[in-house]
Amino acid sequence: MDIIYDSWPLIDNPVVWFILLVAFICYGLLIRFCFVEKKDGRWFESTQFWHASIRQMLSALPLLGLLGTITGLMDTFSAMSLEGGLALQELITGGIGDALFTTQLGLVLVVPGLLLMGLLNHQRRNWLIRSEHEIVN
Repeated sequence: MDIIYDSWPLIDNPVVWFILLVAFICYGLLIRFCFVEKKDGRWFESTQFWHASIRQMLSALPLLGLLGTITGLMDTFSAMSLEGGLALQELITGGIGDALFTTQLGLVLVVPGLLLMGLLNHQRRNWLIRSEHEIVN
């Protein structure tokens, strides 16, 4: 079982699962809007409705990662105090490494989301320009 745990750091950490859930929702919406749905008036209205929410959820990913780091460090220092201080190098390095994993996860997941958000904004602008041009003609 230790091999499985080492392969998937912090699998039992609720912050990791929450980061993954938020990222899954954001990426699902962004992929749907950027690549799946037909670009029409209904699409534009849907993107208008979800735009601010997606931006807020993407902004939360690095902050959730930081929250996971802080709680992981608190758990590490708490375990150190119970186990007799700084003599337990394995506890310290493993705990800090696991704590930093959440920050890394939040940062890694936000970058592609921001790129997809830029693509969605570009598509929305193009749709607006095309729709205004069609109304004039």
